Amino acid sequence: MAISSNEKTYALIANPANKKRASALNASGANVIQFPPIKTKKLILDEKSTALFSELTDFDWLIFPDIFAVDYFLQTLEEHEIDLFELDAVRVCALGEAVSDRLRFASLHADVIPNSVESAVVLAALYGYVGESDISGKNFLSIEVLLAEKEIKNKLLEKGAIVTELAIYRVEITGAHENARLKALLKGGAIDEFVFSSPADLISLKKFAASESLAEILSETEISAVDEITFQSLKEHNLKPKYFQPK
Repeated sequence: MAISSNEKTYALIANPANKKRASALNASGANVIQFPPIKTKKLILDEKSTALFSELTDFDWLIFPDIFAVDYFLQTLEEHEIDLFELDAVRVCALGEAVSDRLRFASLHADVIPNSVESAVVLAALYGYVGESDISGKNFLSIEVLLAEKEIKNKLLEKGAIVTELAIYRVEITGAHENARLKALLKGGAIDEFVFSSPADLISLKKFAASESLAEILSETEISAVDEITFQSLKEHNLKPKYFQPK
């Protein structure tokens, strides 16, 4: 038998977009647990990293792993008064539709949009576009969060590509004790449904989970999205979402 909304325990990321939703669920009698959003901060770039912005046309490819990397990259371009039209000859790989949309809003086209953020899928998409035998010698710039995982970079290097990393932002996570409690609730199956209102919510939970698999952590929990782009982002992270429909 399906559980009605006033018998369920929901989890949401505690951000302004979810404030009304959390209030409505509480008013219905449901239990609501709110997870802290991550805080991101643009890095102060050193001289070497800053110089990359005057050398962008030397790269064959730019790789954007998430929406925050796009936002801070575009902000830095503006600060350096660099016209996006200068990047017309540079190919772009966007890890997901939300990332591609963010770029599209700035009139920057993504040439490759893998349907999963898994490294093997990203690499297969790049090989399919470039030709696996033609990757050698290609020059990639990966715009990313500080301390990003290195699997895509390492596989490209094995194929003879040149890969430069540009860490453009960092994540701040506070409240370690409370986070541990929330993670225990999630892993213990105490939450019936986790509601995502934006791709940023997914990034928050992904950073919250650290090195653990989201699919495993959420294995006992229903996953729902409030809109199409969030639904797609959840699928790209190998999750099985539904659309949010409180009963």
